[in-house]
Amino acid sequence: MSLHTYSTIVVIDSLLKADEIDATIDKIERNIINNGGEILKVDRWGKKRLAYEIKKRQYGYYVEILFKAMGNIIKIIEREYGLDENILRYLTLKLDKKALEFYKSKLEEAASATRAETAPAEKPARVEASNESTTEATSEPQDEAGTEDVPVETEADQQSSDDVSNTQETQDDEEDVENS
Repeated sequence: MSLHTYSTIVVIDSLLKADEIDATIDKIERNIINNGGEILKVDRWGKKRLAYEIKKRQYGYYVEILFKAMGNIIKIIEREYGLDENILRYLTLKLDKKALEFYKSKLEEAASATRAETAPAEKPARVEASNESTTEATSEPQDEAGTEDVPVETEADQQSSDDVSNTQETQDDEEDVENS
């Protein structure tokens, strides 16, 4: 039999402590590995509001696990999900070709981002040279003509102008009633 790629999304009780949430995620990972699976990616989405209450909870901690395994593993891990009181909901999907292409591009982007973070920084001499040129340009006295005081309308001014326009409208309405 060949290995298939699966994505499982698990909603964990958000009232648990961070250690307990991590322990639950580790337990899921170990369960997949012990049953012949290979974990490709663990994506922790974090605490999110549920669309409706589940077991009297309004929030859940979402985790997505991307893994490769044989088809018989799904029944085993979903049984474990059902027995674990900390797991509110779960969904496991077998990924088709289009979904695999999507995840491959996401995995490549994540790999390139980690490579960019570990790349060596630029030489400090270049940074210092650019800082010197900017400090010289800013040390020149600025023209005071460009710094004119512009009156700023406050909320009180806005309300008083609204009141004036409202009273004018009511006076116009009263004149129209008197003329007819």
